[in-house]
Amino acid sequence: MNYETEKQMYPDVSIWLHELLKGRYQATKFEVRDTHAAPLNEYITRHGLQDYFDGDQWQTYDIRVDLTAFVKSRNSKGLVFVECKITSVTLLNISQLLGYSRVALPLSSYLISSKGIGGSVQSLITTYARSDILEYHWEKGKSSRKIVIAKWDYSSKSIDSTSVLPPGSSGQL
Repeated sequence: MNYETEKQMYPDVSIWLHELLKGRYQATKFEVRDTHAAPLNEYITRHGLQDYFDGDQWQTYDIRVDLTAFVKSRNSKGLVFVECKITSVTLLNISQLLGYSRVALPLSSYLISSKGIGGSVQSLITTYARSDILEYHWEKGKSSRKIVIAKWDYSSKSIDSTSVLPPGSSGQL
């Protein structure tokens, strides 16, 4: 069996993301939400999630992300984005999430497909070593933040660790 719509992926991917965050941010408050139906800034207002941000820049987040994790620890606050696809990942899909990620600067950003990664994307990133197309945030003295792309494994309800791009990414935060 497989998913017929992206929306059908959301519950399974939400559980996976929750477990990933629980392992990474053990002493942190976080919430994984299905945010696809409204612009993120409106969703934040409607659901009273302003405390997950320092300042009010979130009011400019006129973007529609499939799943958003709101993360708050003693030292930082941030978001984690996940876009789900039921087709092979294309450059268009990457561009969409790259735009969202450049706007909101999430801690991590995932593009997950039940069909895997398209040939041109796979070739561009692996053969031509162009993982730079996945970068969305640069801080002096730190590694750049990059979109992580992976195939979703329906049977295990998790990402297929052998499919993760860019090479060397573990699918971890």
